[in-house]
Amino acid sequence: RVLMMEYIDGVPILNLGDEIKNRGINPDGKMAAAAKQNILKGLTLAYGQMILKSGFFHADPHPGNILICNGSQVALLDYGQVKDLPNTLRLGYANLVLAIADNDHARASEGFRELGIDTVSLCSDEQAELFKLSQVMFDTKLPPGVKVLQPFSEDSSIKKVAVQTFPEELFSILRTVQLLRGLSVGLGINYSCAEQWRPIAEEALYLAGRLKAEDMKTRERRKRGFLRRVFWR
Repeated sequence: RVLMMEYIDGVPILNLGDEIKNRGINPDGKMAAAAKQNILKGLTLAYGQMILKSGFFHADPHPGNILICNGSQVALLDYGQVKDLPNTLRLGYANLVLAIADNDHARASEGFRELGIDTVSLCSDEQAELFKLSQVMFDTKLPPGVKVLQPFSEDSSIKKVAVQTFPEELFSILRTVQLLRGLSVGLGINYSCAEQWRPIAEEALYLAGRLKAEDMKTRERRKRGFLRRVFWR
């Protein structure tokens, strides 16, 4: 047996700030901002394609495994740990992504059940709190004015909705979302990975026969608008 490896020339993402300064680039200027957006965009779309489209993805997400190459390209290192999602979980997660992106509380509740996430509500408005929990667990966007999530604060959804059963395969997705959120905070870009993954999730559901042709027409119109506008809000 032969272990094949490839040398990748790049800068560790944790050293990005120093690299920007060493190149004489203003860290608060437009060039640095554009580079950060491209880096986060590339990483987000890479994970979206892996998780939602193929179901086979890099499952050791931490900053030490990310290199930044020329042209703000992103390289993922160390595929010693990967996950292969069963189609049921892949499509169930695609459905939950759409629910979060569309702010659809009812669909989010259905998505939790489809994924096999069993919960017990400890509050009166179960559906609303379950949706907030889905955002905390599976989306990167922070509420206005919030820089760091406090999952165990008094008003946290985790204290209002008890999770009793959680599929093992989804832990790697949780880690991926937390990585993207941490990087977005570090780079100063607040965005929703669910919104960026929406076209990929729709395509996955369509190919599985769970979205109709008219839904796909809407998807194509949204995708064209998505490609025309600036990627980050």
